[in-house]
Amino acid sequence: MSSIHNGDDADVFERWSAVLADVYIAWRTTNVQFAAGPAEGSPASRDDVVLAGLCRECDKPEGTGAGLDAVQMIDAAAQHVLGLRVLVDSRTVALTVWPVARAIAEHVAHAAWLLEPGIAPEARMARRWMARLAGAHRYRWMMAARKATRAQQRGAKETREAIRQQLLLRFPGADTEWDDPAENPGWTIAGETYPTLGKQSRLIENLGVESLAGVYDVLSLFAHPNPITLAMLVERNSVGDHVEFTYRVDTDQWVSVVRGASRLLYAAAHAACGYFALDAGHLEAWYDRCESGEQ
Repeated sequence: MSSIHNGDDADVFERWSAVLADVYIAWRTTNVQFAAGPAEGSPASRDDVVLAGLCRECDKPEGTGAGLDAVQMIDAAAQHVLGLRVLVDSRTVALTVWPVARAIAEHVAHAAWLLEPGIAPEARMARRWMARLAGAHRYRWMMAARKATRAQQRGAKETREAIRQQLLLRFPGADTEWDDPAENPGWTIAGETYPTLGKQSRLIENLGVESLAGVYDVLSLFAHPNPITLAMLVERNSVGDHVEFTYRVDTDQWVSVVRGASRLLYAAAHAACGYFALDAGHLEAWYDRCESGEQ
């Protein structure tokens, strides 16, 4: 196995390694604000007021909770950005950037779904708790599939049931059953259904990022096993008694993936700042530096 790189790529690798490090730092510097909660008059604080009236037994602000769940997804995407930087630094970009960028897109898409502007507060609360219950169902199935200990499986079941009760506290009588992990849950709560990641990814365009239409589909095309896309990236040569695979590295292609992933993190983080009405100055400064090529 080997890879073909252009001889003049060194500066490009260094630049995009710096860009990825910089956007991560911009996010970490911005992230410290969320611990204090939303600013007065922010969309999150307005949702908190409405939802407190709808769920008088809820002990924590629901709009803030949905926003913080989105922030957690954004932070996970930031960790994947660090992984993407490691691949750039090691010049391992022929195939590996696609699935990592796809993971970034998936976490950003989930955040975009939770932060979607203009939806009713009750719908945002429904999205939050459907996502939590779906995650608990999957965790329970995973523990069973791994043949975990009885205590571990019991703990996973208790976690799922606790989250189910929290959802039912907010939406009495809602359908919470999900029997087939191969299918998406058929829930409809407060007029909301639980979308696939592909459908969630369509909401990325609501974050105001340009030139990223179909990004999830493109990343999936190259991240999934596909003999056609592999043929575009790989040369097969018979060498003695074995076959050698040489991976072609298209600079424009991998840079496009890395640029898109960094912009997705920026867009999601900026949207979270908007929902909480917090300072996005560090993020905006990163975007200006990236666009101007200062790094």
